[in-house]
Parts: sequence; structure tokens; C-alpha cells
Amino acid sequence: MAVELTLNCDDTDITRALLTGEVDPDGIDLTADTTYPPRRHRRFCRTDAYDVAELCLASYVASRAEPEEYPFTAIPVFPSKTFRHAFFYRHVNADVDEPADLAGKKVGVQSWQTAANVWMRGISTEHHGLDLESVTWYRRRQDDVDRTAPDRYDVRPVPGSQGGDAIDEPRDMRELLFAGELDAVMDPSGSLLEAVFDSDDVEFVFDDPLAAERDYFEETGLHPIMHVVAIRDEVLEEHPWVAERMYEAFCEARDVGLERVRRPSYNMSLTWAHLHRLDQREIMGPGEEVWEYGVTERTRRELSKFVEYADDQGIADREYEPEELFVADLAAE
Repeated sequence: MAVELTLNCDDTDITRALLTGEVDPDGIDLTADTTYPPRRHRRFCRTDAYDVAELCLASYVASRAEPEEYPFTAIPVFPSKTFRHAFFYRHVNADVDEPADLAGKKVGVQSWQTAANVWMRGISTEHHGLDLESVTWYRRRQDDVDRTAPDRYDVRPVPGSQGGDAIDEPRDMRELLFAGELDAVMDPSGSLLEAVFDSDDVEFVFDDPLAAERDYFEETGLHPIMHVVAIRDEVLEEHPWVAERMYEAFCEARDVGLERVRRPSYNMSLTWAHLHRLDQREIMGPGEEVWEYGVTERTRRELSKFVEYADDQGIADREYEPEELFVADLAAE
């Protein structure tokens, strides 16, 4: 008899086959749905919603300090990986030419615990000389895992109608940036991207973000991991085989998606998608390497760098080995 489970994950090309039922995990009667990612992450961390969920890597790493309070364990599936240089914006009057110039400035972030912001703060420090302790940080919502940022970092709520805990559109943070009351913003969702592109008042911190992201990859070989997939411990305790079946299903869904984008002009509305795909393959390798799952040489380096940043920023309670973060039987994949 199949085990009935609920799944919530993003609707992307590499997960869609699970949402549509085209991929059906063996032995599991899966009810799959999608929702706004910050809302999903909060519900999964703070309530019993969903048996399996795509989850922010930062929140997951933070939760490892209190596994009894956050009883779920990840499988090494990484359905969201994104470079973040293009999601970093400055006001034109902020007198900021590079990330190091943000010392003494006011910078908005989604939350202290958002994976995209952990990566961009770490990159800004390691590669661009920004002293994170010299910045006044404004968060637009609370962290999903109850872990306070260290006192050495000045982290304040965004003032305004949302009271510093929004999980809808970033109205307050957007208004503060465009009014020049914030000097810069790290926007994880890309919700400001087109507004910045069309604006005379706000611009990219990196003048050519595509070149900056390519240079970063060529220098480090890292493709920043944003999300993992976590399963409730009570499910794993009763049905330990579920971890492997869900891992296999996510791998199959990824492969279905990668096969479809081999002919992107038939599957996307982006006119030059086929050329972008070839450009990415030349720089980063074939899709099955770019979207590699499991704890491999490539993903181990990505996870280790993230945990290093998370530990430095007070999100992790220590520097975990990548294998410690996942269901044991899958950590050696």
C-alpha cells in the first residue's frame, strides 16, 4: 500500500514533472503543490504543513542546532541554485562604486537568514572587501528559524506599514531604496529587477552583473545553492525508504526538465534561450553537471563554502561537514 505524502516545491523546469504527476515516486501517493517560497519555508519550519518541502538552505542549516525543535532532515537535492550579483542594487546618490563602499551605509535584505543574502554578504566580504560589521542592515521579515544574529552585526527591521515582517511584495523596502533612505538592497527574489532596469534612481551594484557572475564562477567553480529538500523526521522514522524514493524522483524530474530545455525555443518565450543555453554549457558544463544532486566533489565545495559563510554570520552554530546535513544513506551518493 502506497504511503500518502504531501510535497510543496517551486514550479520550475526541473521540478515540474513532480507537480504534474509525470514523475510518480515508487510506493508513494504524492500530493504535490506549490506556493510563494518564503511562505512555504515559514510554514514548514513553524507548523506541520507538508511532509516534504523545498526549503531555504540557510534556514535548514540554522535548524540543525535544534533538531528537536525542527524535526526534519534534508536529502541532497538542490532545486534552486542562482548567482546573486544581479540582485544587488544601489541608489545612485549613495556614493557606492563597489561592495566595499557600503561600509557605514544602510543595506536592505529579505532576512538575515535568507540564503541569497548569506551568499552575497559572504561574497562581498571574501571577494570585494566589505566589512559586514560596518553596515547597518535592515531586514524586511523575521527569520524562519528562531536564531538571533550576533551582536557584532547591526540588524534592524525595515520601518513602515509591514512592521519588518512582510512575506508579500517588498513595498516598504522598495520605497526606502528608491527614495534613497536605503543605500543598497540585496533582493533574493528578483522582484526589483525590472524596476531597477527602468529606473534613473537605482542601479546595479555591479555595472555588468552577467560578467561579474561569470567571473565569479570561473574563479571559484561555485554555483550557489539556495534550496534543499527536507522530509519530516516522523515520516523517515516510519518509512526510512522514503528518502531514497524522493531523491530518485527529484533526480528523474530534473532529467525530464533538462531534456526539455535541449530545445528551449519550443518550451520558452525567451527568443535567444537556445543560445544562452549553449553559452552556459561552454562556461559551466552540461546541465547534468550544473544541476548535480548528491554530496559530490562539486556540491561538497558549494555546501562547504555556504556553511563557512553561515557560521561566520551567526546563522549556523558551527561549521558542519556537508555529509552531516543529510539523511545518512544518501550523504555518500
